[in-house]
Amino acid sequence: MKSIVAEEFSGQEKTDELLDKISKYGIISLTIHEKDFLDAVSLGDEEAVKTKMRILSTDTIFEDDYFKFELDDIKYEEDGIEYIGTLYVPDLEKSHKTIEGNLKGKIILYNTGAYSLDFLKVVNDKGKVVEYDVFEFCGGLEYELDSFIDYVVQELE
Repeated sequence: MKSIVAEEFSGQEKTDELLDKISKYGIISLTIHEKDFLDAVSLGDEEAVKTKMRILSTDTIFEDDYFKFELDDIKYEEDGIEYIGTLYVPDLEKSHKTIEGNLKGKIILYNTGAYSLDFLKVVNDKGKVVEYDVFEFCGGLEYELDSFIDYVVQELE
């Protein structure tokens, strides 16, 4: 597993990485900072690109062989902490259809030390809104998911 807090990339390497991410997970998978960076690149504003690269270098990302978590925000609640972001998991095959495994949501760390996952994927299936829970994507990988989330929580505490 690795935690990426700061990476040194050239603007072109970062652009290529983000375009690959869009290709794999769709435009919705980009963080606000990533969208801002691509906007600066598309405008050709070199100073803005450098500024956006510095901001991107402070983004917190965790990943292993199966999962990736991009932290967007932290909220401190009375009963614990919410780590809000995007969890990337293996795609789900449903009725000859592939549902991309990029789920928005949060890891909720309770004051007791326990945690829960609140990640959903909402899709429109023939005019009907369907919600898929993170565990539907991770069938057979429950142990790996649990280990990954344990790691993320330890690193963020």
